[in-house]
Amino acid sequence: MSYPLYPADPTADPAEPFRKLDTGPMTSPVSTVGQRPGAWAPAVDARPLTIDEIVERQREAFGGVKVGSAFFGLLIALAVGAILGGLLAGAGAALGLGPLLLPRVPARVGSFDAELVGWIVLGAGLAIVLVAFYCGGYVAGRMARFSGFVQGLAVWAWALVIAILAGVAGFLLGGRLFDNVTDRVGGFGRLLVPGDFVVIAGIITVVVVAVASLGIAMLGGMAGMRYHRRVDRVALDA
Repeated sequence: MSYPLYPADPTADPAEPFRKLDTGPMTSPVSTVGQRPGAWAPAVDARPLTIDEIVERQREAFGGVKVGSAFFGLLIALAVGAILGGLLAGAGAALGLGPLLLPRVPARVGSFDAELVGWIVLGAGLAIVLVAFYCGGYVAGRMARFSGFVQGLAVWAWALVIAILAGVAGFLLGGRLFDNVTDRVGGFGRLLVPGDFVVIAGIITVVVVAVASLGIAMLGGMAGMRYHRRVDRVALDA
């Protein structure tokens, strides 16, 4: 065993070697705030979304009026109206009622008179308009998938625009278009009522048809939208 040549000085300071070391950088004190339990919400919601919440998110992203869907709904309404109108005209011709609706002919053919046939045609025409607008609203709501109520309203608005354009076109043609239509349906004038009453009745009829077609188009739009809600529920429940 070897021993140091010069033994350590028992009176020396043992910390003296460490006093010559460089001091470390000084930092300012940092204050911390304690977090209360449950103070922050979790970053991810573990709760699964319900069907209604998913549909609501889809409606926010894709809802609202769809002009294209409403226009195609109007085309369907016009097509259905034309088809049903053709069937009604064919049925009237098969029954021999055509002469009653033509001008300058007797007011009675066989057991039918023009007044009765006129009211029947008016009622059937109203039914055709309602069926046509329901089909148009249904197609628009089915295509748009959301906001069926608004899609039906848009179909009716398209029809109003087309009617206004047709009226302007008839006015620019100097009334010849309306005179032609009046000549073709002159049989309605055989109703034994005063002329003023016919005008008032015509205005009331137009208002009733407009309101009824608006309501039925909205119902059709909501019916078309409900189809997608049934599909969504089946798909999300699977």
